[in-house]
Amino acid sequence: MSVEKLAVMGISGCAGVIFTQIFGEWNDFILALLILMTIDFIMGLIVAGLFRKSTKTISGGLSSKECVKGIAKKVCEFLLVAAAYQGDRLLGVDYARAFVISGLCAAEIISIMENAGAMEILPASVQKVFKKIIDELNKKGGEK
Repeated sequence: MSVEKLAVMGISGCAGVIFTQIFGEWNDFILALLILMTIDFIMGLIVAGLFRKSTKTISGGLSSKECVKGIAKKVCEFLLVAAAYQGDRLLGVDYARAFVISGLCAAEIISIMENAGAMEILPASVQKVFKKIIDELNKKGGEK
């Protein structure tokens, strides 16, 4: 085996160990969160870039500042997962990480539905239901 292949294998193995120590095991929860984050990000780019219906800019178009903020938000979501996993380890439990990931997945799904609504690919009745849910969540979030 070549030195290059050994180096790649060693680096990959080290990265896997570091990931597992920070975020916990790679499982369906982490995979689902990563997939939903990617879908939401891509749909957000499409809404702003092609449809020019972003609620984050005055023009509705793309903004590098808003894009960086979106990426930073997703990085912070993974930091929350890491914090929850470390809490699990400290307390000797195994539910905080799953709870945090589930909540983040729900938020990503809501954002995906908002993007789908902005692109008008959902029936109006479905959009109304999600708008009511989002408005209620925003209202309750503002009260706290």
